[in-house]
Amino acid sequence: MSKRLFQGAFDLAETITKKDLAQAVAESTGTTRLLAHAMIDSVFETMRQHLIEGNRIEIRGFGVLETKATKPKPAARNPRTGEIVYVPARRKTHFKPGKALKEALHKVEK
Repeated sequence: MSKRLFQGAFDLAETITKKDLAQAVAESTGTTRLLAHAMIDSVFETMRQHLIEGNRIEIRGFGVLETKATKPKPAARNPRTGEIVYVPARRKTHFKPGKALKEALHKVEK
């Protein structure tokens, strides 16, 4: 797979790339890597477009992706210079894990 990301209280986590996902999908479905990569690209592009439109994406057993609006901050400070700056309202992405994913992540291995 790909690069190691961080080391903390848990074991080292790996960074899984789109290429790695395509390889895993190709192996599990018996398709070519090229076809699997095209399918993954299509799924991500479709998800991206729906999020841009403000739609909520719910994948049962995995979680929910949605956008949330932030409020403008008229008196934020630049921590480096102390200068007061205006931060406009924007949209940010939010992921809420589903029940099955939460349970799998919180399982304590003995």
